[in-house]
Amino acid sequence: MTAPLEAVLFDYGHTLIYFDERPHSALLGAYENVNRLLADTLESEVPAAQVMIEKVSQAVDAEIQRDYAAGRPEEVEIAAIYDTALRGLGLTLEPALIERVMELEQEGWLNSVHVGPDVIATLEALRGRRLRLGLVSNAAYLPRLMKQQLTALGLAGYFDAVTFSSEVGVRKPHRAIYADALSKLGVEPSRSLFVGDRVREDVQGPKELGMRAVLTREWRQEDDPGVADFVIQRLGELPAIVGRLLPGRQAADTYNEVTSRE
Repeated sequence: MTAPLEAVLFDYGHTLIYFDERPHSALLGAYENVNRLLADTLESEVPAAQVMIEKVSQAVDAEIQRDYAAGRPEEVEIAAIYDTALRGLGLTLEPALIERVMELEQEGWLNSVHVGPDVIATLEALRGRRLRLGLVSNAAYLPRLMKQQLTALGLAGYFDAVTFSSEVGVRKPHRAIYADALSKLGVEPSRSLFVGDRVREDVQGPKELGMRAVLTREWRQEDDPGVADFVIQRLGELPAIVGRLLPGRQAADTYNEVTSRE
């Protein structure tokens, strides 16, 4: 007998949010702020904002992408990557100042991050069914900065637990990142459902722990090799699936609520 559902865990990028192209003007403004901060703090000449975008922001992005492409399970030490890039420009900064540079850059990215059209209604429907909600994301940036982003997007209040790879030190599909989230939620794998856009990280990884999994194809179109329990084309289809996994009256209420909207 299948265990009743108690929690739903979500991937973040291309599941709950989607992205514009690199926001050059916003990043330019962010690095102008970085330039002023460093000039005031170091009391020395600092490279222009455009130079710092090329030699720091773009260099950091490229290094992260190289590391992800290599398939290592460990998450990068993001501050060390920034430190190396900044030293390449002759800038030696204290850790707290490096963190402030990262924070200013993240503020520049924020306007290019958008919450999906079905996300809020879906999260509200699931919380209305008394389910616990979690977020599990591969994210190189500091957990504090990622949580700030969730708050700025109006998503933070929906989640009972959030886990980022930068917090636990390993990326999906490593077992430890899912285990961390499940521990925070106080839920067994068999009573949880994972939702995400990548087969390896969001379907195969969770299922190896005993979770059920939903592959969403709203912004990325990976083909399911037959391992996902459900495949959806947009997140708004999720409440009906969840309704089928809830016990008794709770399932009937969810089904009626979803079908009444259609």
